[in-house]
This record gives sequence, C-alpha cells and structure tokens, in this order.
Amino acid sequence: MPNHRPILAPTGPAPYRRADPARAFQDALLREAEAEAALAATALELLAAHVRTPAPETAAIELRATLVSDRIHALWANPRDHRYPTPPLLWRRTPALSSEPTWLKKAERLLPAVLLGARLPLIELAGHHYTRRLLNLPAPDVASALASRIRRAFPHATALLLSLDTRPRAITVQVTDIVGPDGTSLHAIPDEHDWAAQPTQTWWRLNKGPVVRAVRHLWAHPDHRARHFQEQGHHSLMWNQGLQALVLPPTPALVGPMDS
Repeated sequence: MPNHRPILAPTGPAPYRRADPARAFQDALLREAEAEAALAATALELLAAHVRTPAPETAAIELRATLVSDRIHALWANPRDHRYPTPPLLWRRTPALSSEPTWLKKAERLLPAVLLGARLPLIELAGHHYTRRLLNLPAPDVASALASRIRRAFPHATALLLSLDTRPRAITVQVTDIVGPDGTSLHAIPDEHDWAAQPTQTWWRLNKGPVVRAVRHLWAHPDHRARHFQEQGHHSLMWNQGLQALVLPPTPALVGPMDS
C-alpha cells in the first residue's frame, strides 16, 4: 500500500547565494593539482618497478630528450657524481637495439605522467647536442627506507611530527620533531631560519633532503597518505594541512637505494 506520509521537506525558495566564479576556479585548480601529483607519484613507483625488472639495483635512470619525447638512455646503480655518473652502469641503450624489451616500452609510456610531478629529484647533466637528465628513483618501499634512515640515528623513533603546505603543484614540508613510542619528542628539528643551531643538528642537515623528498612522495601518493599519515589537529601557526604525524612502519627497509 502506498504510504501517504511526506518523505520530502516542504519546498520553498532557497536563500539567494551569489556564486563566486573565482573561488570555484581556484577549487578546481587545487583538485587538478592534487590529481596530477597523485598520478606522478604512482607513475614514478610503477616506472621504478619496471626498470628494476632487468636490474634490481637501479637507483637512477638517465633520460635524453628527443624531438618527440624523453627516452630512457641508461640505468645507474647509485651514481656518485650527478654531473658525470660513474660506474656501475647497469644498462645502456645502443643504436643496435633492434627490438625494445617489454620493460622499456612500459617504462617509457609512463614518463609523461612521471614528469608531471613537482620537485622531482631530476638533475640536469652535461651534454653536447642533446639534453641529458638524471632521475633518482624512490626506494622499493619508501616508508620503510625512510624509517631505516631515521632509526639509524634514533633507534626508538616511531613517527615524524610535521607541518605541510600543499599549495597547487607544490608540497612544502617542515619536520618539527622525531617522536618516540610514548608520543614525546626524541629530537626537535630546528627551524630553517635558525642559523644558530647547535652542532648536534648536523644529522638533520645531512639528511634533510632525502627525508623531505620521502615525505612529499608519501603524501602525494593516495595509498601511502591513507596508510602513514595521521592528522593531529590544526594550530594557528601551522600550514594548511595542520600538524600531521607520519607513522613509521616497524619493518626494516628493503634492500635498495635509500634516497627517495
């Protein structure tokens, strides 16, 4: 039998609200930038998996620009000099390469998506008639590699306390503390503008780049963000994502490049 009870609230004229086209445009730009960052982060991990199929020790790939697109020219195992990579060279494209291996085809199809990423660890190399760039790859497990790096200096570390500013096409990271199992600070990271930092801060100066790159990658990647970040609330002096705890996994790092 039909139920004659009303299931909708009485309708009436909604309060007039003038649309703000500038605000809607900015919101759309932000969503687009977040989607591009996620696409680049996920594509970079998949690219790394493909190139490590023939050479698991690969830490960086050398790219050379052509008239059409970038191409993978060589695979390197942790080159010591980014201007002039040194052995061990793991693989190099040769003119006699008649048929491209499957892993190479898959990897090069991902390059346009990878290069959407902001602040990639991409270094220009010296070249003659072409552009050469070196792209450092993330570790096979970025979170575990980050945990291993932190625990070499602070064995009881369980998390990083940090603040994030995620403006379109940029993720700015400020790590404030290394946190222990009881939730208290094991080590306070000095502000970037604190030029009077004590000599004990040498560890952070040497490790800041790899740590910040790992945090950016984990935040941009949707799966890693959901797995490793816990919101700690907002503070008037913090950036637009407020305080975040990056929870370090308990597992040891996988064998592979530590710098992400």
